[in-house]
Amino acid sequence: MFRSENRLAQRGFSLLELVVAIVVLGLIFSGFVSVYGTVLKQGAEPQLQSQAVTLASAYLDEALGRSYRDPDTGLICGIPETERPSFDDVCDYRQLAQNGCTATSSACPVLGDCACDSNGLPVDDLRAFAVTFEINPVNLFGANGLRVQIHVNHAGLAGDGVTLHAFRAEE
Repeated sequence: MFRSENRLAQRGFSLLELVVAIVVLGLIFSGFVSVYGTVLKQGAEPQLQSQAVTLASAYLDEALGRSYRDPDTGLICGIPETERPSFDDVCDYRQLAQNGCTATSSACPVLGDCACDSNGLPVDDLRAFAVTFEINPVNLFGANGLRVQIHVNHAGLAGDGVTLHAFRAEE
């Protein structure tokens, strides 16, 4: 009889052991969730940073590919065109509004919600990016030039986003 009582006493967990095990597992799980949440938040920023740099570079290349002087007037920073598809000189990019968009899409229903291609059409995968230009005349070692600065930001980026600078000399 002593043997059978001993077997019954050794079966299963006590209620106290079960509660302690649940509490310990809960603490471990909450630690994993906390770390995982932090990793997920920080994991998106490098991708947004990379997209912002690529976007800024593409807009900057487009602007620098335009004429130094306004082809219509021959002036440096002459009468600006108003829509991006008709920009024909570097200084026209000072007039860039709504990310250069001239149309909307179902993913970007508000004009300028997305970054847009050089034709003014929204790129649906580039939602919530904001693009601005600053263009100022400078002296480049005795030659006339323009300092072109582009700034790209996104709500998901910490800090001030991405800023690229370039110079364009007179041809």
